[in-house]
Amino acid sequence: MAAAPAKLAHPELLHLFCFNPIFDKSEETEHEKLLYFWPPESPQDAKMKSVGLAEALIKYSSTFSKDHPCEVVHTKKARMVFYSPEPNFWLSLAVRLPYSQKKDGSGTEYHDENVQNIVLQSLLKQTYTMYKLFNGTFTSVLDAFSREALVHKLETFFPQHIPTLDFEHSDVVEAFHGIQFLPLDKNTFLKAQSFVNSTESKFSSIHYTVFIYNDHLIWSGLEQEDMRVLYKYLTQGAGPGSASVGAVARTASPGGPGADAGRTGSSPAARPAEHRGGFLTGPEDLTDKETPINAPRMFVSAEDDKELHLVIYACNEVKMCFLVDSATILDLEFYRALSAFIGEPLQDIAREIDEQQHKRTSSNPEVQYKYLYFNHMNLAQKSSFMTLPKKCGQPTISSVSPEYIRYLTDMHTDFSGSLEESEIILKTEGDCWVVGRQSDQRQFFVILAQKNANLIEINEEIRRLSSSHFGNIFMVD
Repeated sequence: MAAAPAKLAHPELLHLFCFNPIFDKSEETEHEKLLYFWPPESPQDAKMKSVGLAEALIKYSSTFSKDHPCEVVHTKKARMVFYSPEPNFWLSLAVRLPYSQKKDGSGTEYHDENVQNIVLQSLLKQTYTMYKLFNGTFTSVLDAFSREALVHKLETFFPQHIPTLDFEHSDVVEAFHGIQFLPLDKNTFLKAQSFVNSTESKFSSIHYTVFIYNDHLIWSGLEQEDMRVLYKYLTQGAGPGSASVGAVARTASPGGPGADAGRTGSSPAARPAEHRGGFLTGPEDLTDKETPINAPRMFVSAEDDKELHLVIYACNEVKMCFLVDSATILDLEFYRALSAFIGEPLQDIAREIDEQQHKRTSSNPEVQYKYLYFNHMNLAQKSSFMTLPKKCGQPTISSVSPEYIRYLTDMHTDFSGSLEESEIILKTEGDCWVVGRQSDQRQFFVILAQKNANLIEINEEIRRLSSSHFGNIFMVD
């Protein structure tokens, strides 16, 4: 009887910290360079040793390349990643590698190949961009307030964010950090756009609007980098207060009783005819003058990190995000006026999109190819075998094994080092073909289960697929 495969221990966060060496002015103030450390209960000596090691690695590597100091360090048992988002500020995390007991029982074996650099680097950068979206830059806090104020913000943010870092299930999707767009017919899209424009015209304090249907982006006035972070916050629950964003809104609307504004998960025909909308951020009850009002603040890079209020309204499968001038008084009257203006029109648009998507889903034939597509220019991602966007803390729902997802991540790593047109073709031990292509800042990956095919036949198959699905935008032959 064959022995059962050794159980693999999942990768685990060992530490994550932020430091700035300019605060290290003497032996007495050396500890002040450490601004945050997780886990916080670690002994002070252990914290300072970790920071000292990071500083030493960064300084040593800088002697070879000042512009590109140390980014990743591999050891037998761990992987360390470093990132400097602002001058003199450094973030670092270390992850214990997955491990298992050797088959002969002689010791522990660590699986370095199961943790990929580009994924860890992306997670660390996303950690900073999520912090920056809701708190502003490290430097701006330091200049406007003090080191103690920055430490307080970090101590508030990281305990909420660190639990969302999922090293076990992170893969090429985290490396993409992309956005799932929703295709609409011209009339429906123009109706949604016109609705956004009329709302912004009516409420001049609204600087930007984001329109999302079922976690798919339809319209955004934000810059791409801000939008990709806000998109992750809205769809994956990876930011401060994200539990409330993903929760069902049960806010009463003027002129009617409260209703469930969350996802029903059923087909349009099975849903109730009407759903009242509600605010996911803002007042809990529009009819109660004493209701607490909570609107997170965002810092938008397009306006030199200007502070804005984030107001989110949900209706059926639709989420509308309004970024409102921070000088605006967000009292109950503001929310009542906004709800009264957008409530009925948004229900109509949501219903029209809902019906259109139901028809498209029922009429679209099943895709025979397993492909994954990512566009660096607009951050669009699309897949025929992965459920996107993925949810925080959950594995990618995929019809292929994790081994193939690792192949795609490795190919993405190879492509990311260059903007040149490239192609990689891999044949696995199971006689499947994995093909990756990069052209014009677009990446395209295909998995083909054609055991008896040769390289020429696979190339022809990829050409046919590219022509039928991406003929108007892609690909190099």
